[in-house]
Amino acid sequence: MHLALTWDDVQGYVGDFGMNVYNTTFKHVGAAYDETLVLLEEYYKRGSWSEVVRASYEENILKKRSSKWIEMLLRNVKRRYFKDHPPLPRVELLSRFVHVVNSNQIRIQAFYQYICEAHPLVDRLVVGLVGNNLLRYGSFRLTKNVFREFLSKEAEIHPELKNWAEYTKEKWRRDFYAFLRSSGLMEKHPSVLVKKFVIKPETFAFFIYGLIDEGFSPSEIFRSRLWKRYYLTEGEIEEKLSECQVRGWLNFRSMGRIFELNPKFNSLEEWLGFLEYRKI
Repeated sequence: MHLALTWDDVQGYVGDFGMNVYNTTFKHVGAAYDETLVLLEEYYKRGSWSEVVRASYEENILKKRSSKWIEMLLRNVKRRYFKDHPPLPRVELLSRFVHVVNSNQIRIQAFYQYICEAHPLVDRLVVGLVGNNLLRYGSFRLTKNVFREFLSKEAEIHPELKNWAEYTKEKWRRDFYAFLRSSGLMEKHPSVLVKKFVIKPETFAFFIYGLIDEGFSPSEIFRSRLWKRYYLTEGEIEEKLSECQVRGWLNFRSMGRIFELNPKFNSLEEWLGFLEYRKI
């Protein structure tokens, strides 16, 4: 176990974050994994987002007392999952994946990518702060001081952070810690120990086939930014591909720095059909 790297230590490490403007929208609902699961299951069954919205208010499928809270959840779920975030698979395929697999851990590991894609500061913290410490130490304590130091340094290139009130920064930190815990990365409160999680082969294959559908070459798939969010080394990516091969989902062969990747299915949709037939 180790303390964290400082912000200066992570400069030059893996990560491509661009210059998106950071905002506070993530703290409004946090990860909301349970509610997302309900909404995407309902979307798969009903086939219409407007029907899901109607049912959220009239049937209270989210089991919430506040209509304002329901509205906020619906707005954030729509932004995260119904807006196109290439190369992530579109929501029709994600909702089918949610329906087909029988593990919330598998589902949450997929949702995690969409949250990172929709919220630039979450992505920056996931890869730039958490990821680089995990790659260096294997596990570390993400203390309040380490988090605030990183955020302070980040404000040097993102001046909008300087306008955030102290309460907003603290609320953001607490919500980010809750996100890490619900994603399986941080131990239960009051611990702040962060460890890598084990990516399920179903989740990995879902995004592999998504990248194939987007026309990515094998080398582009191997270098995808998606794996940085899962903290996978090159060797671990190969291990995950081998796990998928054992399950009969694809063929993979590694020859030093060269590897071959041949899908067994023509598309992500076809692979999902196979899983549904097999009833994972």
